[in-house]
Amino acid sequence: MSEPTPSPHTATTAAGTLWAAARSHPDRICLAEPGRPEGSLGYAATRDRVAATAAGLRALGAEPGDRVALLLPNGVAYVEAFLGALAAGLIAVPLNIRLLRADYAHMLTDSGSRVLVTTGDFLDRLPARESLPGLTVVRADTEGPGSLSALRATTAPLPEPFPARSTDPASLMYTSGTTGLPKAVVLTHGSWRSVAETALRVLGFGPGEVILHAAPLTHGSGFLLLPTLMTGGRTLLARSFDARRTAALLAEEGVTGVFMVPSMIRMLLDALPAGYVPPAALRRVYYAGSPIDPETLREATGVLDGRLVQSFAQMESPMFFTALDQEDHRRAARDPGLPLVRSAGRVLPGVHLTVADGTGAPLPPGRAGEILARAPQTMAGYWNRPEESAAALAGGVLHTGDIGYLDEDGYLFLVDRKKDMIVTGGSNVYAREVEEVLLRLDGVREAAVVGTVHRVWGEAVTAVLVPDGAPRAEEEIVRACRASLAGYRVPKRVVWVDELPRNAYGKVLKRQLRERLSAEIRAE
Repeated sequence: MSEPTPSPHTATTAAGTLWAAARSHPDRICLAEPGRPEGSLGYAATRDRVAATAAGLRALGAEPGDRVALLLPNGVAYVEAFLGALAAGLIAVPLNIRLLRADYAHMLTDSGSRVLVTTGDFLDRLPARESLPGLTVVRADTEGPGSLSALRATTAPLPEPFPARSTDPASLMYTSGTTGLPKAVVLTHGSWRSVAETALRVLGFGPGEVILHAAPLTHGSGFLLLPTLMTGGRTLLARSFDARRTAALLAEEGVTGVFMVPSMIRMLLDALPAGYVPPAALRRVYYAGSPIDPETLREATGVLDGRLVQSFAQMESPMFFTALDQEDHRRAARDPGLPLVRSAGRVLPGVHLTVADGTGAPLPPGRAGEILARAPQTMAGYWNRPEESAAALAGGVLHTGDIGYLDEDGYLFLVDRKKDMIVTGGSNVYAREVEEVLLRLDGVREAAVVGTVHRVWGEAVTAVLVPDGAPRAEEEIVRACRASLAGYRVPKRVVWVDELPRNAYGKVLKRQLRERLSAEIRAE
């Protein structure tokens, strides 16, 4: 008797899911890029390319457990390299394409990556090759020696993916650290699987899904890849986000779902014509990554016919602690006075979330404290950081560093961050790293960096400076910061003050600064 064909829903790894889906529906379109119909790949063709990529990576000498870094924009090559690494038993290390040479030098060194898959667009941002002697660079945008296509031709494709366990690391996802140095979150194959299964339930995945990736696959959007494979859907890969083009794609491609951060939703709304009617095929616009402006939530709910879903979590336990579903959005839009418009949603089944005081004791509804959570997708720890891992996972729960409260109905509300972090356009910026750059500038005696309210970005990085002499022009400060900081970390606003507000212990009262400056912006 022959063995039964595995179902994509029962495969335990992302690569195994692809292999099972290719057996179930080999000719169904799996991957596509807008404007490139010739580049579309069916499920069997995708599996074959991934199998060849996996074999090529192993032929380079990479062994199970080695790290493969990906510095690529959205596209078929990213998916092939990501799934190829996992199929070979390697650990994928997705890198944000918006960073600078120093960031990549740290991440490649910290992860100990053996291979980097990238394109010519990023070569001038990479550290000198001699500083990373064990690293092999593979080009995804050429055909000759050292290219991804040549790599696939070096050996026979892998017949089956490496039999990874659910507890084995699948990826290292870099997130900002309290010292300003990014640290790598270790997500296992089980973590990825758990996020996918939750996405299927919370987002209502069904037959015929067409998922548009307009946000980077290296962040939240990438977590929709596996549930799309599990349902045999089509993954539509936009190289970058353009609001008008995204609006067109939603209609032209029969998109059923898309992931965005709130700033993308704001830009989409601003780009839509008056009287816009969302396409009938669109089932949901799913957003996460930062709080949404209440006005944007109400406007988007109206324009998009209530097809919005929000979730809250963090990279240490990706995507799903809570969810604000479509009916919650409609209720919030109908009654602007409801606190619901500021909620992060209800705690999801399978997640144990408490709000605790400084001793770890649970607080009653309405009382704010640190959010502690236990969820099946939670990280195994931080890569090579045992002390920080132990602190973050003390007591068997994730200490999120976020401050919030639960109401009587079980809705979570975020009120502040224990960690000194700014969330701008869905990207995390730690104030300390920006302050260190500012304090090195001539004419700056003291610096405090806070996030202030911004209509598009959610929060704008704002530098509050005490001058050493005459204040310098804002343009000079911004220009100087660009030499040392990625674009989204550069202050969007510079404010000069005579002194910074401090408490009795000399600590800068950043919350006071943030509230005062945000109030001034709203009043403008």
